[in-house]
Amino acid sequence: MYKLKYVTLAAVILSCCGMTSCGDNYPEAQDAPYATDLLSIKIVNGGSSQNETFVGKIDEENKMVNFPRMDTTSNFSALKIEAQVSAGATVQKTVYDFSMDPEDTYKTLVLRVSNHTRYKDYFIKVRKLVELYGADFEKVKVSSFTGDTRYQYYNKELVRGADFDGTHVLIVARNATTPHLLKVSDLQASKQIPIQLDLTGVSGGTFPYNMGALANGHVYLATLSGGKTSPLKIYYWDTPTSKPEVIADINIADIPGAGARHGDNMSLNIDKDGNGYIFFGDNGSTEILRFTVTGHKTIGNPTILPSNSDMTANMSMYRIENTSQYLLSGLRFPVALTDEMGGVKFQLNKDHIAAESIGARIFTFNKARYLLTCTVGFGSKTTTTPTMNLYDITKGNTVQEALEKMDAAKDQKPVYSFILGGTFTGAPGVNTNYFIERDADGNDVKLYLFASRVNSGFVICELPAAADED
Repeated sequence: MYKLKYVTLAAVILSCCGMTSCGDNYPEAQDAPYATDLLSIKIVNGGSSQNETFVGKIDEENKMVNFPRMDTTSNFSALKIEAQVSAGATVQKTVYDFSMDPEDTYKTLVLRVSNHTRYKDYFIKVRKLVELYGADFEKVKVSSFTGDTRYQYYNKELVRGADFDGTHVLIVARNATTPHLLKVSDLQASKQIPIQLDLTGVSGGTFPYNMGALANGHVYLATLSGGKTSPLKIYYWDTPTSKPEVIADINIADIPGAGARHGDNMSLNIDKDGNGYIFFGDNGSTEILRFTVTGHKTIGNPTILPSNSDMTANMSMYRIENTSQYLLSGLRFPVALTDEMGGVKFQLNKDHIAAESIGARIFTFNKARYLLTCTVGFGSKTTTTPTMNLYDITKGNTVQEALEKMDAAKDQKPVYSFILGGTFTGAPGVNTNYFIERDADGNDVKLYLFASRVNSGFVICELPAAADED
């Protein structure tokens, strides 16, 4: 009886409360205390006369501030800033030392906005008013077939060989009937339309196709030769729709000093006339097997080059365009500058480049010199994240001098990176390449970067040439 009375009374009270609290008299939202926003910023003593004002453009999302380029006669060692910040906040300091080496064109420092015990850091970038060169890394367009969008054949360690020439991507999936090409234009339009290679007569080896390359519009595939008597074959397609030709059928046992297994890697280096070399690093790191290539299709003159136990099957040897120099890189063998015989001229310190960097290539784009690599992520104990890295090595009159300067620098951070990701792998299968698009006058317009990694997928990054937009 009493329980029923109390329940009824409670219901009435709640009903009344509900009727009297349905208005809109909620407390107004309050601004967060101790805000640390940078609202505006300017340099007030730029230029040769040290009285010019340069207004910074604030990118709040990325916490980045860019200023218009400043005359090289500016007093970069003591640039004074004036900033508007949140109520009650202050900037840590108002004079910054942006001193640079003569070869440097920009410098980035950290500006801190503090309020009570809270703070926020912004990167502030100051640039010299000099000719712009290289790529614009703020306008990169990425076509990624990694992670959640991983290309379908990158599983079970099936795709160990891949390549890119600006027009096509070559996918050497070593299961039956699946080596194919993809048009870059299709991929950029989110289309995946395989161009199947004609495999008539393609057979032999431990696997009839394991590695591949593109050159001058032609396609090359190589078998995996798992033993000295297992043939190392090289196939050639004049176009993606041509019939295959066997341009090499090699019994490794007939080559004195050759290791037991080849075809886990392949580095094709030919010029526009189809002349150059092709390199195969032995799986056991006992040697590097080099063949000459003449007129695209004539393979000969097998030569044994020295290797290194730190190389492993994860290795590459690529010529630096328009030179007789090569870049040799391996899993635990840091990037080295060599000649065509593999003789090392200079090698980076292992601590001065990302661990497990292979596929090393050097090229020049829009008057800037770059080093491209991709890290492997090999073995269950690896701490390496598979990543494509691009380093700016413009400083230096020669490639060797550029690498020496990189080695001696305080830090060796890439100017651009893309994480391919993926779990560790026990198989070789990292590939890189690049392509430079030029206009009718021969000027560099766009740079394309490519990286592929077994079980991770592949990526194409498009970067325009840097241009003056101040």
